[in-house]
Amino acid sequence: MGLELWYSNITGITRKGTTFSELQDIFINNITTKFICEPLACCESHDSAQEVKNLMKERDFDVLGVKKANNPIGYILRHDLENGSVEKYIQPFDTNNIISDSTPIVELLNLLSNQGYIFVLNKNQISGIVAKADINKPIVRIYLFGIISLFELHLNYWIIKYYGTSDWQNQIAKDRVKTALGHYKERQDQNLDLTLLECLQLCDKRDILKQTDEFLILFNYSKTKFKDLLKDVEKVRNDIAHSHSSVIANLSWDSFTSTIDSVKAFLAQSEQEKINKAHLP
Repeated sequence: MGLELWYSNITGITRKGTTFSELQDIFINNITTKFICEPLACCESHDSAQEVKNLMKERDFDVLGVKKANNPIGYILRHDLENGSVEKYIQPFDTNNIISDSTPIVELLNLLSNQGYIFVLNKNQISGIVAKADINKPIVRIYLFGIISLFELHLNYWIIKYYGTSDWQNQIAKDRVKTALGHYKERQDQNLDLTLLECLQLCDKRDILKQTDEFLILFNYSKTKFKDLLKDVEKVRNDIAHSHSSVIANLSWDSFTSTIDSVKAFLAQSEQEKINKAHLP
């Protein structure tokens, strides 16, 4: 049923609300930085550096804004602070660490790659901050979950394309098929309309497609590259599924953003390939 929610086997028509481009449009046009940024906490430029450092440590702040005459004029980093007033430790805002609150969430991941935070501009005034930890907020997790769910649907599509609805069973170990059959039976008992393929683990789909040369050539994957991508996707998906876990708990930031970028690139190409194949005579 999951794959059928994406497109119809009978008509070949992609169903409304299931394409990668539609998912991207939602998060580009409607879900922006203003929904996850936090107000920028500030101290005064004449405050004691040591007292502010203690306060930042107490509140677990690495970065703090500095204001003068009630206007933010720059920021300080906790590890810089020593003696004297805050004023001598102020770093100015610059275009490399400022974004608009209308910046789409989909752009944030790469924008945060250079440092762990970025300042947010609202009505010509810097009033907010976004940190890497903010990607764990529900709205970002929903976006990531949507991308990875689509990714799995597309993998199912290509497995069926190359092996039909049952021949893929010859491409993995019998015990893996048996495990999938067990899940399939459980879900049937719960009146869930799923296919056996949809009861496979992500690692099983990886093992099927990594030995499918036509697939690897089409998407320019080596066996190792595809295997590593699927392993990282599985880590992200598992962390998203557990709300108490950080979505970057098991990957470095660079590996995490690279994985998401690779998934997005795959989805864009996969949708285009599907359109191309649908128009072949």
